[in-house]
Amino acid sequence: MADYPTDTILALDFGASNTRAALFDVVEGAYRFVACGEAPSTAKPPFLDISEGMRHAIFELQAVTGRIVMDQSAQLILPATPDGTGIDIVVVTSSVGPAARALLVGLLPEVSVESARRLAGSSYITVKDTLSLGDRRKEEKQFDAVVNADPELIFIAGGTDNGSREALLKLLDTVSLACLLLPSGQSPRVLYTGNPLLKDKVTELFTNIGPVYTAANIQPELGEEVFGPARVELAKIMSELRLGQIGGLQALTQINGGGLQPTAQAEGQIVRYFNRATNSSGGVLGVNVGSAATSIAAAFQGELHLSVRADLGVGMNSGNLLTETTVDQFTRWLPFETSATAVREFILNKSVYPHTVPAEVADLHWEYALAREVLRAALRTAQARWPAQVLGPRSDLLPRMDLILGSGAVLSHAPRPALAAMLLLDALQPIGVTNLLLDPHHLLAALGALTHTHPMTVVQALDGALLSLGMVFSVVGDARLGNVVCTAKLVSDTGGETTVDVKFGSLEVLPLPLGQDGKLTLKPRAGVDVGFGPGRGKTVSVSGGAVGLIVDARGRPLVFPKAADKRQALVADWIRKMGGSV
Repeated sequence: MADYPTDTILALDFGASNTRAALFDVVEGAYRFVACGEAPSTAKPPFLDISEGMRHAIFELQAVTGRIVMDQSAQLILPATPDGTGIDIVVVTSSVGPAARALLVGLLPEVSVESARRLAGSSYITVKDTLSLGDRRKEEKQFDAVVNADPELIFIAGGTDNGSREALLKLLDTVSLACLLLPSGQSPRVLYTGNPLLKDKVTELFTNIGPVYTAANIQPELGEEVFGPARVELAKIMSELRLGQIGGLQALTQINGGGLQPTAQAEGQIVRYFNRATNSSGGVLGVNVGSAATSIAAAFQGELHLSVRADLGVGMNSGNLLTETTVDQFTRWLPFETSATAVREFILNKSVYPHTVPAEVADLHWEYALAREVLRAALRTAQARWPAQVLGPRSDLLPRMDLILGSGAVLSHAPRPALAAMLLLDALQPIGVTNLLLDPHHLLAALGALTHTHPMTVVQALDGALLSLGMVFSVVGDARLGNVVCTAKLVSDTGGETTVDVKFGSLEVLPLPLGQDGKLTLKPRAGVDVGFGPGRGKTVSVSGGAVGLIVDARGRPLVFPKAADKRQALVADWIRKMGGSV
């Protein structure tokens, strides 16, 4: 530890619905997560300032720990004193605020514009319009498109290194002239990620329009995409936009040296860290289901693929789900009969009153059905942006994921860990052998923001910061509902033994508490794959979790009976197997 800073760290995360404060400090020679506090967000009316929510979250943190980090005038105490009062470092992440309006400009609609769209999709951004060589609109209509988009951010991509220049410059002349027609005082930020030979010319064209940022070409060679440097610049731009939109952020970032990271990007750093640390052939998937936005971070072979649905959440943006799914898809998760009108009323009410929490068991089923469909819609968007080489054995299946990290209040506030695990399994439907982890204290964003400045904190604080839900063995294959597809035998290190005949269409939970190890033997029938190949059985070492070991034999994709009464009975059985009530 002598080679690393031993600072007391306060991590603040500002979400659309909640503000969270987490404390990290050195305990017995190693960094540990100490405690956290949470309060409703005050970024929206009537406060319009994040400071009040932050103070309430810190007050809760102080009440839990007995440590004082804020003085009587509600100011943070910096630096920490020898008696444990105050803090040394403040780390800030944020997902609060309206999605930024963006205009995409590129050469070819299926090449550079698509790359720009994937980059924009990795942050809290709404693409309002696109311009490219494939745009058949007349020049005056293109002028109108720029003005109507009213962009806060203009993405410019196109041309490989040392590639085409004149065609893109002609298009940029149109865009720069159209920007002069924007209302006075509205200066869009420009991010150029194209042919580096045009960097100076692009800067010259837009320098009187607004701030110009440049990054390495996101497509230096045809078919090759490099997003890392551009994401760094995009994070800077989003931070600057948020500082001007959200009251209280400017003063807070003056304390921590101006650092503010988008929550999704910070969480993506941790997902990539896990993927690189495990160095396995499978991927790592992180999901955050929020009130206003849902993010999907996937890492394969050390490369991060980040997707943010800034228009879709389980709270204020839940109404947008009505255009993403059908009533039948929604109601298939409910263990009772309901109507299409009731579904629409629930979703719209949730968008108007995002802070409501389930008061009865039936309300919880409604809430989780909403979360499943929101997560599935976000996953469809994310998968469409993943490169072909990382896709699974079938287009309708998730690629093999060694680890899935779940975050967001709808997961962390689940009354039982098993219900959070079930939500992840239903929405994501992993294949093979997967470890499920839950972020119960919303620490992934904080740890991701610390990866560059305090890497030792991240490595040490991860121990105990996340909750292991358990290992999942997913069954893939064709069978009739109720037929036995494999036999599972668990022998724990304490001598306990459990044997189960796993039937197709069922969820089986084998008891193996958190902290215990054991041996699991799976013997599938011919043609059934439990993670080791069709018909191949195996004995593997397993570790327990908060749920235990889960054998998911419901098929991939999930198989539901067509008859409503049978479907509802089957869903009710799944919920009971996971310790829930119906």
